[in-house]
Amino acid sequence: MRVRARIERQTVITRTDPVRLRAAMDEAALCRPVGGADVMREQLDHIAEKAREPHIRVQMIAFTAGAHPGMPGSFVLMNFSHRAEPEIIWVDSHAGDLFLEKQVEIARLRTAFDELIAQALSPAQTLAKITTLRNRIGASADGG
Repeated sequence: MRVRARIERQTVITRTDPVRLRAAMDEAALCRPVGGADVMREQLDHIAEKAREPHIRVQMIAFTAGAHPGMPGSFVLMNFSHRAEPEIIWVDSHAGDLFLEKQVEIARLRTAFDELIAQALSPAQTLAKITTLRNRIGASADGG
């Protein structure tokens, strides 16, 4: 059920009027082998493909950045600029889905996100790094 919900959520970036997505991803998330070489290559190809779309901006926090504000865990800051709804934070955790709506929580995590973006590689550098990681997986899986 959770997988189906995640797949359905992905449609918001492919519809006729897609949402804008800005993502900061830790390099560890792109390097951790999950599902084998073929799955990893597909995932990296998918991220690279989506990152080239004009409404999607992906930036990676490289290992060389050291400690960063995203280390305690992931979060999604949802901003509904075209609607009157307030910003909210969504945290997917082992404890379940958490929605944070207090302005102090939103301000703290918005600041954390801004700091993540400041420490991250540029979108072009991120795409180059994803390509390098993808090719490395291809070479090691092929015995190279």
